[in-house]
Amino acid sequence: AAALLLVMALPGGDATGVRVVGEQPRVDERDAVFHRFYRLEPATAEYEAYYSGRPEERAFDERVRAMPQLGEPGTRGFDPLAAAVTGAFAEVLERISAALDGPAEPDGAAEMEPMEGAETGLCGPAEGSVDSSPEGLTRVLRGLALRSGATLVGFTRLNQAYVYSHVGRGPGEWGAPVHLDHGFAVVIGVEMDHAMVGLAPEAPVLVESTTRYLESARIALLLAGTLRRLGHRARAHVDASYRVMAVPIAVDAGLGELGRLGLLITPELGPRVRLAVVTTDAPLAQGRPISFGAAAFCEICKKCASSCPANAISRGPMEVVAGVRKWQSRGDTCYRHWRVVGTDCGLCLRVCPFSHPDSPVHRLVRRAVAKNGLARRLALWGDDLLYGRAPSLGRPWPEWLRSRRG
Repeated sequence: AAALLLVMALPGGDATGVRVVGEQPRVDERDAVFHRFYRLEPATAEYEAYYSGRPEERAFDERVRAMPQLGEPGTRGFDPLAAAVTGAFAEVLERISAALDGPAEPDGAAEMEPMEGAETGLCGPAEGSVDSSPEGLTRVLRGLALRSGATLVGFTRLNQAYVYSHVGRGPGEWGAPVHLDHGFAVVIGVEMDHAMVGLAPEAPVLVESTTRYLESARIALLLAGTLRRLGHRARAHVDASYRVMAVPIAVDAGLGELGRLGLLITPELGPRVRLAVVTTDAPLAQGRPISFGAAAFCEICKKCASSCPANAISRGPMEVVAGVRKWQSRGDTCYRHWRVVGTDCGLCLRVCPFSHPDSPVHRLVRRAVAKNGLARRLALWGDDLLYGRAPSLGRPWPEWLRSRRG
């Protein structure tokens, strides 16, 4: 700690990270490997239409489709209790998809009767007193999200490059063009438990992922419904039903940086966060992208890449992909490994030095990482010394998930 304090006093170095350098075309959700296995069914017209236009994908996809699904018997990490829990969460997420979108319903706010005692000033705000300014509405949404269980909340203008071009998963006609003219977005981040992530790639990490996706979805639905009752159009974007790309929107909103592992890295939680988004036509105050040394640290760290069993994370320098200078992960090999282990793996989250729980020492290290290259190298050396380069397996599961181990 003393060495870090000394190094932090040195002049800052180059911390240039991921950035937009050219035109960003919209992404077709049908092409996203994590989505195209959920709606496409063999022997259907949609299946043949997709692979006739993308024949290079057919052989790989058919091999993956022949493998057991996540959480099913036959996968390396199958556990019957964990499978039941994650299946239940997935079912609830699917059932709530009907409430993601809807028309503005201003009557809920506009026709409220004045509260008893309004003339004396001894009650709450009177009818029509909702502060609809961007600052006022942002304050309300932030407070509501945090009160409802969100760990992080951010706001930004919606970049249309981050709206999917066509429907690939969730409600709506498969392959239909996506038209979303909302101008603003709210990003909700929910913390993943450090101990549960520490069990990756075993079944508890999938339980934790689905738990936090459902929690973020609940908060997003609440915010979207509130906005609609205040007279604004709003849509919640949640796991299995996104119409937008959550990670770059979260970066725009100032919640974190895009890391080597292809996920959002936040100053508080690292990548241990699950995201939902609400888009709306309501004007909101805007956050700004932040730089706290995460991408610069990723350049030298590479723990996620060296620990990835699928070799899906780049170990090389950034490259320009679709107008963005970033690291490009291989989603196809990542997802294939998911089907092998039967979970969403999560080893990259587990080994990331930014994933350590919040503590005075770790806060100091994070502040140091933002300062200069020498501080980042010293922080990486200390992380290797204390935690190693590779994760250890075989940790005990939570008591409530150990029913079959008796």
